[in-house]
Amino acid sequence: MGTPLLSSLPRDAVDAEPRSTDTGLAAVALVLAIAGAVALLIPHGPARLVLLLAFTTAGPGAAIVAHLRIVDRVLAVALAITFSLALAAVGAASMVWAGAWHPSAATVVTLVLTAGLALARLRITSPSSPRRPSRPGPSAPDRPRAEADAGSPEAEPTAPVRIGSAVLAPTLLAVGALLWLVTVVRADPDQIGPYGLTAGLGAPFVAALTMTCLGCGVEVFGRARLSVLLAGVGVLALEMWGTAPLMLALPEYSWTYKHLGVVEFIQQHGVVLDQDDIYQEWPAFFAAVAQLSSVAGVAPIRFVAWSSLYFGLLDVVLVAAVVRGLSRNTRAVYLTVLLFTACLWVDQNYFSPQAFAYALSLGLFALLMHGCRGLPASRTAGRLKRLRLLLVRDAPSVRDRPRWPLLAAIVLVFAAITSAHQLTPYLLLFGIGVLSVLGLIRPYWLIGVLAVVAGGYFLPRLGGVSSQYHLFDGFDLFKNASGNTSGWGSAPQEFSAIVARTLAFAVWLAALVVGWRHRRGLGRVIMPLVLGFTPFLLLLLQSYGGEAIYRVFLFSLPWCAMLAASWWALLRPGVWRGCAAGLALTVLALAGLQGLQGQFQLHVVAPADVRAARYLVTQAPAGSTTTMVAAAFPARLTADYAALNPGRSVDPSIIDEPSFRHLTLDADQLRAIETWAASFGGTETFLVVTEQMRRTVEYFGYLPDGSVDALRQALDASPRWSVYYRHADTTIYRLEAA
Repeated sequence: MGTPLLSSLPRDAVDAEPRSTDTGLAAVALVLAIAGAVALLIPHGPARLVLLLAFTTAGPGAAIVAHLRIVDRVLAVALAITFSLALAAVGAASMVWAGAWHPSAATVVTLVLTAGLALARLRITSPSSPRRPSRPGPSAPDRPRAEADAGSPEAEPTAPVRIGSAVLAPTLLAVGALLWLVTVVRADPDQIGPYGLTAGLGAPFVAALTMTCLGCGVEVFGRARLSVLLAGVGVLALEMWGTAPLMLALPEYSWTYKHLGVVEFIQQHGVVLDQDDIYQEWPAFFAAVAQLSSVAGVAPIRFVAWSSLYFGLLDVVLVAAVVRGLSRNTRAVYLTVLLFTACLWVDQNYFSPQAFAYALSLGLFALLMHGCRGLPASRTAGRLKRLRLLLVRDAPSVRDRPRWPLLAAIVLVFAAITSAHQLTPYLLLFGIGVLSVLGLIRPYWLIGVLAVVAGGYFLPRLGGVSSQYHLFDGFDLFKNASGNTSGWGSAPQEFSAIVARTLAFAVWLAALVVGWRHRRGLGRVIMPLVLGFTPFLLLLLQSYGGEAIYRVFLFSLPWCAMLAASWWALLRPGVWRGCAAGLALTVLALAGLQGLQGQFQLHVVAPADVRAARYLVTQAPAGSTTTMVAAAFPARLTADYAALNPGRSVDPSIIDEPSFRHLTLDADQLRAIETWAASFGGTETFLVVTEQMRRTVEYFGYLPDGSVDALRQALDASPRWSVYYRHADTTIYRLEAA
């Protein structure tokens, strides 16, 4: 009968008569279930994939949320996505762990259960059903207008809007979208130079992005119509995350392809076998994709190029839900989303477990912000007399603790995150732990339960991880924050690095400035401040292969954007302020794109490289060693990926060996290269040399210009090496027996 799961939501998030939202969600769930059923009746292909993906993304979760009496539509959609993804991951991983791989049967069961829950909700709310009495909550006391400030919804400016035409913002968005589409469709990716995507596409692309940002700014500080705001966010997301996949025939990033091999392995074997393979030990994401791919009959390589856009759009919805847990200022919500979209220069949303876990982490925070907010504990309140919640009047009291179904939902989502990615659970524990100590998350013992889930999953896998990876890189903050490159090897790299770092520092500085402005009432911004800067604790423990600082920015961005937006939203509406906001957003988006796609030339994966990788993994003897000049090759892309370089998760590359850095790899160095390659053992020893590797080492300055060409000439002339495979600019050499 619709038990109120989120009983401790703020009063304005639980409707006294939630029937309309329940019915709408149930109808959506039923439609998605029907779409999934239709997908099973049509031939394998893209249409079947799209229908199944839509159902998997939101169908089961919508059926569940329809029974929870949630009136906040943004929160309802966010929870529908979160629950659906978590259930898909846990369900697919359970089949893999149990060795009972039946993806089609599991999909049918999920469809039936979803349709049943949706129909039950619709039956309860049908006109013939007896009307359920409402559960009104006590109304919050009105607060005088003079008390409104930046942290409160009452602070939203209400000055009359005087914009010349109602069609200004929609026109800017439409023209920007059309110009972007024409520019991208006509572009040749081979003509993109070393300064990246924006410079390569030129003035038309910049003009399209500018018009989009101007349209967003004018609408946010103008009429603020929901449909136009949603369209603006969608167009900006397309321009930021959809440009590259629209231009390329294959997924970008050579490191994406090792994830394809794990998916194909699960599809073929239906079980995880290698305890030393870190991907098989954290299989939730791969298993969920394997189930989707198997039932749809579409190979992952055909759709994973759109992962950045897919996960980016999910993140946008989830960020909006998180913000609404702390503020009802509509302008602040949309400004946060726009800032998040424009400033996300770290592309961790490519086809990877961290993209999946990141989306779930935002959904987890949406649950916590709306359902587990508590007043500060008495001792903490005594020490910090001014500490208060962002919206005290909407917060549940400490005595009004969340009910067990909410806590079970939080643990389920966290378990899905834990089984999908190695690092994300601990980044979440940092922030949740501090908030629990401050009394801002209740119950206080929830952090202990989550820590047990994370630790209980990790400890049995400790041996396999520690044998190949450094768990701790020492308490060296600056070393761990230095990134994955030791310097700037070229002018294009220096330019992109400076732009990206400047953007990151600007985001963090803006958040700190807002926090400083509220230093006399710290409670108004304490939650986003804590969650925005606790990710820096990672830098005290790990460099994460040089990527720790990028994860810090990724996890701090939503909260820093929220803080910046809370100040920005105080500006009075007006066309000129909207244009100024649009221009500022344009600068941020251009900077974000430079960090995101400044290395576009290195992200492109040539079809010749994919063919060579497939040939090598299928033709080379099992147990062979594959080395390469640089890690810029789509290796490990099939189910047989473990047959090469057994026992190693990273393929050896010449530039990872310090003794070869900055040397010209000519005939004088060939003997040392042979000794290094042979030291890995193996049935056979191969060395891969590609044009993309040459670009990579010269861009980052790992080797002198011309070094890779000199190596090719030396290998071709040496009797110790033979050509095993050659096509276009891709060559695989085999080391002959002594």
